[in-house]
Amino acid sequence: MANAASEESLYLREQRRFRRLEASLPVWLASADEFDKPGALPWTLGYTRDISMGGSKVFVPVSEEERWKACMTRGAQAVLRFDVPGVSEEEYVAGHVRHVARDQETGNCWLGVEFDDSAERTRGEVMKAGLKSMKQRRNLQLTLVIALVLIGLGGFMIRGLAQRNNQLRAQIEAEQSRLGILSRPGQVGTRAEGISGLFESEDVASRLARLKKLNDPKNMQVAEAERQRQLRQLGISNAPLRGAQVTMGVAWPYGFAWPQTTRELEEILGRSIPTIVTFRDFKAPFPLVDCREARVRGKILQITWEPWHFNNPKAVKLSDIVRGKWDRYIDSWANGARSFGGELHIRFAHEFNGNWYPWSVPANDKNSKLYIKAWRHVHNRFSRAGADNVRWIWCLNAESVPRAAWNDPMRAYPGNDYVDIVSIDGYNFGKALPNSRWQSFREIYTEPYTKVLRHPQAKRKPLMIGEIGCATVGGERYGGKAKWMADMDKQLRGPFRKISGI
Repeated sequence: MANAASEESLYLREQRRFRRLEASLPVWLASADEFDKPGALPWTLGYTRDISMGGSKVFVPVSEEERWKACMTRGAQAVLRFDVPGVSEEEYVAGHVRHVARDQETGNCWLGVEFDDSAERTRGEVMKAGLKSMKQRRNLQLTLVIALVLIGLGGFMIRGLAQRNNQLRAQIEAEQSRLGILSRPGQVGTRAEGISGLFESEDVASRLARLKKLNDPKNMQVAEAERQRQLRQLGISNAPLRGAQVTMGVAWPYGFAWPQTTRELEEILGRSIPTIVTFRDFKAPFPLVDCREARVRGKILQITWEPWHFNNPKAVKLSDIVRGKWDRYIDSWANGARSFGGELHIRFAHEFNGNWYPWSVPANDKNSKLYIKAWRHVHNRFSRAGADNVRWIWCLNAESVPRAAWNDPMRAYPGNDYVDIVSIDGYNFGKALPNSRWQSFREIYTEPYTKVLRHPQAKRKPLMIGEIGCATVGGERYGGKAKWMADMDKQLRGPFRKISGI
């Protein structure tokens, strides 16, 4: 890695050609006082223009304009990190916001940032990346100019050939006329005359009169009968479906490439998937980019938010959540959700009536009240932050493990003020597990479905299936997986009509 002096020399050598670099580089920004707080919001994405060794012009999203104006007003320092090769995550370019203004051409908010003198090496890396970006852009512009020149020359040649072709065609037509080889005469009458004659025919006039009659409000019953007759001819039934019209979602654990995989799946299925489910633990930052991309793609993002660390299941305790130990982290999610602003579903601490998660009732001394307190505490932090765009999904497992009165999932219901959607997870494991057996959809879901419908509060909430799956082994004498899924469709249209999503 070159030292600061050599980086300065690099800039001095290049500045005659590039007095200021108009390169666009990704940059992450935050005010220093916010960045130093534990559990602070993630960096806000902007981009640079007019980089020099002394400072930079940084464009930021319009939605962040007030934040940076406030930053300028209180004289706070801004911390910047440029996304360039050679700059590690531990090194940053510190700077002061000197100006906040609006670009007249684009309407975007921009910041005039003055660099600190203590960032010599890092600023050098930024300049090198800016110079490289500029040179690449110049090469691309040169390539584009050459391509346009070639296209222009090609167009000139094509026009010349077209003119020669027209001349040859005229010569051929003249020769044909001279030899008496003429085209056959056209049919008598113009196109307009033919259309006029068509509408004057008795058959068309009769059909138009019939259509006019069907369109008369006085003949609604006749029109409806005709509609049904034509539908029967086409083999189509428009009778209302019995049961819910169920929306489908797809889960991608852990969902980092869900846009690509979902698009591929939609092309295979020939239909759109309205809901995307991803999983995040209690150290992951709020997935603002995923939320925005889901909204752009016309989908609802459902985040299964698990209060543990993937690499350390015992890192988070429900009692610590209740005591406020995780408030700053929870607030970072609440503020991120509020900043996003669109509809977002969070399925928090799911399958709490099983014995496989550290947040479960069995893992917390059979204390369902502690689970409720933790749930309400997280919900209240979001409400306090104004994140009213979040819909909270309370999700039980279809089978309680262990089966005991104290582990009844309805004993852990947080209350209608804290739950927006009730969800059930249930799998037909077939013989895929040592002690499992083939179970029908009704066997798996009848008991939890009935519990929800009998609960005085939960029964008023929308009901969905959060996770479902069917094994491929163990059901051969029952018709296998395909028949199991066909039966699931039948059950959703019949006794399980309240379920509105899978």
